[in-house]
Amino acid sequence: MENVGCVTINEDLLYIGEPVTLEKRKSSFITVLHELAHHWFGNLVTMKWWNDLWLNESFATYISYMSISTSDDLKYLGSPWDDFVTRKFGGVRDDALNTTHPICSQIDNIEAADSSFDGISYDKGASFLKQTHKVMGHDSFKNALHKYFARYQW
Repeated sequence: MENVGCVTINEDLLYIGEPVTLEKRKSSFITVLHELAHHWFGNLVTMKWWNDLWLNESFATYISYMSISTSDDLKYLGSPWDDFVTRKFGGVRDDALNTTHPICSQIDNIEAADSSFDGISYDKGASFLKQTHKVMGHDSFKNALHKYFARYQW
């Protein structure tokens, strides 16, 4: 979980006393990078209400995979995009259920917010951001993020 200036992790991600495979290492990196991304969407820019939970979670999911794919130091992990596709289809599966909802959905109360922590908000939203990034191009996408952060920070 992200906290201002600190990310705390579950001990399960430490793999104490067991072999650490590339898949486990990649999963740990994805989790830590996801939580670090919340320092932008979540801490620097906080949503007004739960309707925009998808933006926090899908951004953190997408940017964690993008970070691994663009890091020379992490090339040994292989492409994270294969794992990303698996997550994407998890979001598509959730979208096919009778509990489906738009990525950005109307949340009327805090109890209803719990239903938004799912593959639609995390994985389908991350796929949407990946497509948006591809369509806009890297520089335009990066500039849009800078403008968003500057406009809505604190």
